[in-house]
Parts: sequence; C-alpha cells; structure tokens
Amino acid sequence: MSFVIVMYVYDETHNDRNLVDYINKDHINPVYLPSITIPNNVIANSNIAEVVSDADIIVVAYPSRYVQWLIRQINGHVKENAYFVSFCKGLVLYSEENRVKLVSDMIREQTGKSCVVVSGATTAIEIAEQQFTEVTIGAKNYDHGSEVKRLLQTDYLRMVITQDDVGVELCGGIKHVVAIAAGVCGGLKLGDNTKSAVLRIGFWEMSELMKELFPDRGTDWLTIEQSCGMAELFICMSHRTDEVPDIGSDLDLINITVGHKLSRSGSSFSLQQFTKNSKRTYTDGVEYAKLIYKILTTRHRTAHFPLFTGVHRICQNELKPQELLSCLSSHPIHS
Repeated sequence: MSFVIVMYVYDETHNDRNLVDYINKDHINPVYLPSITIPNNVIANSNIAEVVSDADIIVVAYPSRYVQWLIRQINGHVKENAYFVSFCKGLVLYSEENRVKLVSDMIREQTGKSCVVVSGATTAIEIAEQQFTEVTIGAKNYDHGSEVKRLLQTDYLRMVITQDDVGVELCGGIKHVVAIAAGVCGGLKLGDNTKSAVLRIGFWEMSELMKELFPDRGTDWLTIEQSCGMAELFICMSHRTDEVPDIGSDLDLINITVGHKLSRSGSSFSLQQFTKNSKRTYTDGVEYAKLIYKILTTRHRTAHFPLFTGVHRICQNELKPQELLSCLSSHPIHS
C-alpha cells in the first residue's frame, strides 16, 4: 500500500509486554482481535500527539463518551489542512440541557476542521476477515467523502456517499434504543410478525426523530434506507443470545442483550450491575432513551413516539416489557 496508518494505542500491557510492541513487531493485537494479522503499513504509537501531528486524515473510532477527551489531547497538534473521519456510533448527551449533539459537530466546533461520518452494519472481526460489508459515508464536503471512499473501499467493503451526514450519524446513535426494543421482543419469544412490526415502527420513529432533533439540518428519509439505518436494524433482530458480545463483534448488540434481560427479569434486573459486570461495553441505549424521553416530554411529543417512550419506561421499571405492544397498538402511524 502507498500510505501509512499510524494508530493510537492506549498504553496497555499483555503478559508484561506493551501492545504497541506486539503490533509493530509481531503484527498482532493479542487482546483485541488476536486472530487477525495486522498489515505492515499499520504502525502503533501510544503518544497521541505524535499520531495526529503528521496525519492528513484523522480517523476517530472511539466510544462517543470519550471523544471530547480525545479532542483535548490532540488540539494544537493537528495539521492545518487535515480533516476528520468519525466512525463513532453514538451521540454526545447533555442531560441537564435536554439536548444531544453529534460527535461530528463537536469535532468541527472544537478543532475547526471538516468531519466526514461513516456508519453502517459493521463488525470489526467480519471486516478483518474480509466478509462482504456495506457502509454509508455522510459528507457535506464531497471531495473529502470521495477521498475517504477511494482510500477505504475494497471488493468486500462497499461504500455509498450521501450529503446527509446528520442522518447517517443519528442513525448510528438512536438505533441503540430500537435495539433494546428488539431485545425485549426476543426475550419474550414473540413471533416474526410481531418482531417485523416492531422493526418497522422503530424504522419510522427513527426517521421522525431525526427531523425532531435536527429540524433545520436537511435530514433525508432515504438515508435510513442505507446501511447506517436499515441494515443496522436487521442486526438488531438477528441477535438471539443473552451473552455479552465478544470484542471484535458488534458491541452495539449489548443493547439487545439488555432488552433480553429486561423482558425475562423485570424489576429484578439491575442495569447498573449489568454494566459493571460487562467490562468494555456500554448500555448506550438506556441513556439515549432517557434523554430522548426528556426532550420529547418537554416538547409534549411523547405520544408521537410510543416505541422510544415505551423503551425508556421499561428501562426505568415504569412499564412491564409485556406491555410494550399495547403501547404500539395505538401508534399514530395506524391512525
């Protein structure tokens, strides 16, 4: 390959040896994806300032809750003409202010740089194994979006560009709430008709919520039909185990697992204990459902979003999982 990828690796050890050393000398990461050989053009470095200082494109694939910390570490070290690419499937929550912010917006505001968004039904292990995968690129700057596609697209990783970067990023975040609903359906062992209906309702509410949260940003209904929307929701319905996802699989599936456990355990299930026991994973869907519910309540719009409202109430033990369907039976789309 004609380009070099410098990867920031947290200063972590395994068997008394730094992960950076494993990656640069043995081309493996024994902790994360140990079965995958890392290409020679990937160089690991635990000094984040050095990682970004000579980069033309800075790719961020961090949990959204840590991106602000990341930006603080790199500000002042980024090249003038560099731009960002965000793979973050999450949102920045401001609970006290009843609002959400896109990760890409935070990057733009705090760095003054352009940011392209990439999202879709992707798992690290399957891409590393070169299994056929689709992703969506959201880019207002078409030149940057085209360059990202040129650099990343392969025979097995196919990419579609849209200017609706807001819609692409929102799909990656708010689908966590629909994933909990999917998990509830799976835990209750509901039939395919019911699960399909819940999936479609979630699809519709996601589209409406995109317009509700960012009414002036030009979100497009067609965006949700891309990999960042529809394909992500299919994954929500395909996960049928209570096991916490392995590192390298889609950790978004943790929200489906939460739905499974809520439907079977009810009020005896402790979200706090589950999160504590599930190391390196986050139940983002619970937090997102709570803040979205607060926003909708303030705007008197909860009746327009029965699924998102119902998921929040189930997570707070205000609604039995079995009662979710009664909420959906009077959904506004059936009027």
